[in-house]
Amino acid sequence: MFTKLLRNASFARLFGSTIAGNTGVLTLGIAAQLALQAVSFIAITRTMGAPSYGAFISVTALASIAAAFAGWGGDQLLIRAVAREPSQFPRAFGSALIYFFVTAPGLIVLAIIVIPFLVDASVPVAVVVLVALSDIGFGRANTLAVNCFQAFERGKEMAELGIALSAFRAIAALIWSATASDPTPLSWGWYYVVSSAVAGALSIAWVVASLGAPVWQSRWADWRDGGFFALQWCSFIGFRDIDKPIVVALAGLPQGGLYAAAFRIADVAGVPVRALMYSTYVRFFQHGAGGPGGSLAFAWRLVPVGLALGGIAGIGVAVASTFATLVMGPDYGGIGRVLLVMSPMPVLYALYYIGADALITGGHIGYRILFQLALPAVDAGLCLILVPRYGAVGAAVAAMLTHMVLVVMVWTGATILARRTEPAT
Repeated sequence: MFTKLLRNASFARLFGSTIAGNTGVLTLGIAAQLALQAVSFIAITRTMGAPSYGAFISVTALASIAAAFAGWGGDQLLIRAVAREPSQFPRAFGSALIYFFVTAPGLIVLAIIVIPFLVDASVPVAVVVLVALSDIGFGRANTLAVNCFQAFERGKEMAELGIALSAFRAIAALIWSATASDPTPLSWGWYYVVSSAVAGALSIAWVVASLGAPVWQSRWADWRDGGFFALQWCSFIGFRDIDKPIVVALAGLPQGGLYAAAFRIADVAGVPVRALMYSTYVRFFQHGAGGPGGSLAFAWRLVPVGLALGGIAGIGVAVASTFATLVMGPDYGGIGRVLLVMSPMPVLYALYYIGADALITGGHIGYRILFQLALPAVDAGLCLILVPRYGAVGAAVAAMLTHMVLVVMVWTGATILARRTEPAT
């Protein structure tokens, strides 16, 4: 449906066949991932229960922040290099792998040392070890492989790799749910790490077989730019996930698990928006080669499509609020109210992603980082006010208000920066 929509006459001039086809393919691919993730999610949450799920998700939220630095932005440097000169792929791939092997092991060790001090005391250290290996190591290897195909605008392979990771984890979740005699975060952690390891190894092998072997030659001069890309992603992950441990600390594991589950549903509902952004990211770099004005102009042309896709997804979240408790079990009573509050999230994602990509590709990644670093404090402050009284619903209100502030900041910044760099007439 989305492919037909994007290929009709009104969008043909904007997208062309490549972007329209990739958006359609990626929408279907991410929808398949969504279905598989839903299988995992329901199996895990129903088997584990809200308190244990709250404990597990607090670990994954913190590990995801560290995972943003695994690879030191090498995947984004690869996309930038290949977007400008496709023949640079072997060297860019080798450089990205070197960055990954240099950074990931140290980050895993750091996470194992630090995270136990930041989560509930009931969480075993072994859970932290397994999650760190899964998300900082193997999960990031899968992401690197996906971005290799993104650099060539090969949506089919991007979708297939994403489905592979979700499929292995879904199979692992079903097996664990059916066989676990002790359904704790630790017992699930072993299945989580094995499924992630298989998916990560196969993903890198797929890249080598399809695109070629890496040339092991790193351009350390790109280390600074890679750090900015990594910091940008870390600041976004931190902004998105830092509230999960805060809710657990302020309202307890049951409310933390309830909020994390609702956030997960609203987050994955935005798959068409993410498909659009994956499909247009390379084009953003091409439009931004001439400066921020080109990126911003392209961003404005994407806004109507992003709003349409986000609006459809938001309606889906609102509809899901009416039956979510029936699907997830009695431990998640009250999740419907949380989902209803979070139904605007896909629209806010669309506006944010489009404006933020304009900043990055227009040469102003530092401003995107600055905006994202400022917002966790806002979210945490709102949580301190709202969560003790309203629990998971208060956390949802805080998240929506914070996302609204971020959208305004990103678009205001992108517009001002584009005007400053306009050539004099």
